[in-house]
Amino acid sequence: MQGGKINIRHITLYLAMSVLLLGAGWHAHGWYHRHFHSAAHRRVRLTGYRFISPLVDVELPEGYGVRQEPIPFKRKIKDFVQWQIDNGRVRNLSVYYRDLSDGPWFGINEKVEYNPASMMKVPVMIAWLELAEKDPRVLKQTFVFDGKENLSALQTIRPAQTITPGRAYTVEELLRYMISYSDNNATSLLYEGLSAAELEDVLLSMDIDNHPKDDRNSLTVHGFSGFFRVLYNASYLNRNMSEKALQLLSQEDFPQGIVGGVPKGIVVASKFGECNDVLPGEDKQLHEFGIVYHPKGPYILGIMTGGHDLALQAEVIRDISARIYAEVDASLPAKGGSPAKVEPGQK
Repeated sequence: MQGGKINIRHITLYLAMSVLLLGAGWHAHGWYHRHFHSAAHRRVRLTGYRFISPLVDVELPEGYGVRQEPIPFKRKIKDFVQWQIDNGRVRNLSVYYRDLSDGPWFGINEKVEYNPASMMKVPVMIAWLELAEKDPRVLKQTFVFDGKENLSALQTIRPAQTITPGRAYTVEELLRYMISYSDNNATSLLYEGLSAAELEDVLLSMDIDNHPKDDRNSLTVHGFSGFFRVLYNASYLNRNMSEKALQLLSQEDFPQGIVGGVPKGIVVASKFGECNDVLPGEDKQLHEFGIVYHPKGPYILGIMTGGHDLALQAEVIRDISARIYAEVDASLPAKGGSPAKVEPGQK
């Protein structure tokens, strides 16, 4: 498994430091769906969940490979990405898109490595939810924030809500502060509450394909996408915990990014990360990954940026999100591959 490349010493050190510092194409696509998708291409998924869609079985036409399917708007997005770089709006920009109904994906500058920053809060969340699978009482375990150091004060994009010194919080509450508001203080308590083996179990078991060249444990846009694929497919955590994870991610408070590029009311389960504590001459970094629950079918969108202006980088993320949403919206009729929408509280 690709996840075996991970250097656990680097990623553990990184997490500790981050806590402390912080036309023709359309025709071909339609032809494929008319001739293959409705007949020989079969995917069986469980329904009844709001955020996940567990994959039970898949069968492709004989001689057909998933990556052969054209994604007609890749060229448009690639040209837009290059324009952003050529005009100095960003220095580095990578995009990952994956259709979660059918599985085709594309990457643009997908081999460029970045500091994942606060997006590494996602595996911390997964590690706690894995513990809760074995013993649900784990989520009621409490930690007290002593307030001696306010790690959230180091964040450029400040959390709208943070935990209060002197108060005890359950793990479930801390997960919400860590994921929904990206509160570094909540992250510190949760990270310190894990053993090295518990976090290592998550990091070594997932297809994230990182390249630990340095203590920041650099990741590519394709590599980080593995976290969202396994959550959506419920292929690592069980179904209830995968659902819980994506529900937490759907409450992220970052309107400047992906959610700002989609119509109001469209659910997005995502996590952003910023790296502003850089050496002279180094790029500031801002990234976001998420699942956009488009009515025609959900898709993963990951955007990683390096540049000199975090506000401008957030604008680029938002613009790419809007363009991809519009392209999906203008494509084929609803494919029926998205999870069934149910009221909160069900399954």
